[in-house]
Amino acid sequence: MFRRLLIWSFVALAGFGAVPAHSSRVTPMVVEMTPGGRGSLARIEVANTDGRDIPMEIRMYRGRIAENGELELEPADDRFAAFPPQVVVPPNGRQVFRIQFIPNGPMTESEIYYASISQLPVELEETGSRIQMLMRFNVLVNVVPEGTTARPEVESVRWVDRELPVAAEAPEGTAPVREQGLEVRIVNRGNRYFPAGRIGWEVTGTDQSGARVSETFPANIVSERIGMGIVAPGRARVFFMPMERQLRDPGVTFKR
Repeated sequence: MFRRLLIWSFVALAGFGAVPAHSSRVTPMVVEMTPGGRGSLARIEVANTDGRDIPMEIRMYRGRIAENGELELEPADDRFAAFPPQVVVPPNGRQVFRIQFIPNGPMTESEIYYASISQLPVELEETGSRIQMLMRFNVLVNVVPEGTTARPEVESVRWVDRELPVAAEAPEGTAPVREQGLEVRIVNRGNRYFPAGRIGWEVTGTDQSGARVSETFPANIVSERIGMGIVAPGRARVFFMPMERQLRDPGVTFKR
């Protein structure tokens, strides 16, 4: 008896980097909404660039980002109306998913959600390949009440020189990789999310000779290194910024 093997390919996770997809594209990857009014409705478009039908579905999740960047998702379909819930996108076709936020009371701070758009498995012929590669896109959805403001604070900065663990799938004998740079803990004391990777950073300190160092990382470089870097209201995140020069008494400020 044949067994069907489903392999999930997490093509894109907004805010945490992305892996390019070959059979479909989703735009936009980041959405900002309001709890009510016209801004509570958003559109997400899927383009099927493959030569076959692709069945897709959309599910909504509440996102909770831990200090170390780990993402926990919990179902939140009751907070959104999503249409269509499932659809078949034809070859070289496009499909627009519409999502509308459903508030369950007044909001005093922004909330983080993800629209998960997934390719559904299909029945395969018994004589053909029994492996399916399924794509999943997680679109970041920030629901932001009017009048909210982010208040990011750099709580601590320290120089680290660390050895990364070898991945379990790496060939036997693979040497561990060392990396050095700054470990930066950012606290958001405001009531609106703060995108640490969408803003420039200025790093200051002194090198081992005692010379003063001031280096500016533009927003595009910061984004390459930490992703979107979402810090939720009232939460903290720890980011790692690679650097070649070892710094004493390092500091970080944001360049708006």
